[in-house]
Amino acid sequence: MSIIRSTTPKDAVVNDIVNREWEMFQKTQNMGGRAACQDQYDTFYANRYSQHCVLQPDTLESYRNDLIAAGMIGRNLITEKYGYMMEFTDPAYYNANLRDRLPALTEAKAQLVAQIVSLQLVGYQKYAAAFPALARAGRPAEESNLDTSIRDYSIGEYKTYSEGTLELVLRDIKRMDNPVMEIQKTLVSFYGFDSLQAAEAAQK
Repeated sequence: MSIIRSTTPKDAVVNDIVNREWEMFQKTQNMGGRAACQDQYDTFYANRYSQHCVLQPDTLESYRNDLIAAGMIGRNLITEKYGYMMEFTDPAYYNANLRDRLPALTEAKAQLVAQIVSLQLVGYQKYAAAFPALARAGRPAEESNLDTSIRDYSIGEYKTYSEGTLELVLRDIKRMDNPVMEIQKTLVSFYGFDSLQAAEAAQK
């Protein structure tokens, strides 16, 4: 597996994180069989790199340690993420098969997840207002019958982070004008656009 970008020490940490996530993703069993996205490393890399690169180095190190610690005891954080998401996408299956098997959240951790996701959704609404064509091309913000929403996906993901990592993520997000804008700026650069404005014009 090739590493696409590694120009700074921070890039190297992000790349290590993405590759650890990819390895877990490859071991994740989909109820309907192997998903097409499990064979699309470049797309996976672009999305995961874009999300992680906006975080501070100590936050990235903390999350990398979460991944390492999980792997040492046989936990797959990507599998757990999709399990948590099923609380929203398939509540009956979640309650019957997953609720008692997934790590329970402390009240403090649940509050951190809620704060982070709330701030992200505020940022997303501003992003969607400024770049509606790009927003329409991505996940819906809230529940949808067509795709997993940003809210549900984010809750599922952040539930897999340690409490210490979540505290750092919340700190980082509070310091940004708009974390969603920052993530999307990096993401469109993978597709050859030098700005969100250029990507929006092309999407229209």
